[in-house]
Amino acid sequence: MLKKNNKLKVSSTVTISLAKIEDAKLLFKIHNASVESGFFNSKNLIFYKDHIKWFKKKLKSKTKIYIGKNSNKKKFGYVRFDEVKNNVFEVSLGNLPKFYGKGYGSLMLEKSIKKFKSKHEPKKIISAVKKFNVRSTKCFLKNNFVKIKFDKKKHYTITKINPKKEYYLELK
Repeated sequence: MLKKNNKLKVSSTVTISLAKIEDAKLLFKIHNASVESGFFNSKNLIFYKDHIKWFKKKLKSKTKIYIGKNSNKKKFGYVRFDEVKNNVFEVSLGNLPKFYGKGYGSLMLEKSIKKFKSKHEPKKIISAVKKFNVRSTKCFLKNNFVKIKFDKKKHYTITKINPKKEYYLELK
């Protein structure tokens, strides 16, 4: 990686792979860090025993979770695709805090979308992002998502959308 203006420039050596049970602890750490930062709708930290039940269930479902690794093989984040309705998928992502703002999330999202679309044929890929989460919003926009005016009658999400507090994004 090269330094440019005191910011790390992420090379294309970021790799992704499907999540395995041993990745549960990584997602657990990311989830609780995101709750503490206010990035999730949930305001409650989770216990590991509850998380592991949820994670095992997700691994057996249609949900696809990709794990990002940097050039040093250090796992830093995830991208998750949940089917919302009839081949419409909601994508979410998360990084460990020390990897925020360095471009890892964007590259991980780009590679995950490419891999996901090569194995599935989604009608749509959507996401909901808190408006104050500027980094995440930029990450999605950089990866060909556009802001869409949310309409309860024609848009589906796993999470409840509050248009005053969240952007509804859709992959072009």
